[in-house]
Amino acid sequence: MASPKGLLDLPAELRDYIYSLVVARTTNTITMLFDYRCYLDEISASQPALSRVNKQLRHETLATFYVSNTFNAQLDNTVDLATAKRWLRAIGDANVRNLRKLCLCGWTRVPFGHMVSRRWVKVILDLGSGGLEMEGGDGFSSAHPEVIRRVEELKGSFRELVRAREGVGFDVGSVAGLMDGFSGMCTGY
Repeated sequence: MASPKGLLDLPAELRDYIYSLVVARTTNTITMLFDYRCYLDEISASQPALSRVNKQLRHETLATFYVSNTFNAQLDNTVDLATAKRWLRAIGDANVRNLRKLCLCGWTRVPFGHMVSRRWVKVILDLGSGGLEMEGGDGFSSAHPEVIRRVEELKGSFRELVRAREGVGFDVGSVAGLMDGFSGMCTGY
């Protein structure tokens, strides 16, 4: 019996395990911001180098890359929104269908007495199950009733959208629409 000569000669289960070790980022945030180095804990959403070796490795690693990681988009201004949408178009419908966790975040304005206060809002969408979690970035925003109301509306709309899709995966246009909605929530007040 001949011994395996390379990665592609290994059984698929072993290759999948290796891919998960190479392309899954468990502690870092993968961001679509152009200048991802602005935060020490963020890395670029560029496709992994291993996906550029050949067609088979591209197909196998990109599926793992998009399923296993959480992708972050800050959407409180038009430049970052445009960057996120450009990233979506660049990866295409096939890879968007593999996305599972999408984190949308940004600064929003809420009434504070007779003034307006800024609050950081961060929601994590599970594109597979239709779940939506909210994280309070400053420990206070999640307690503000206006932010809670907006996120609850977003959560209900997202659940209905997933249900209406009847198991059909998201595509570039539908995720871009989610981003537009979140951006509108951030900039709408």
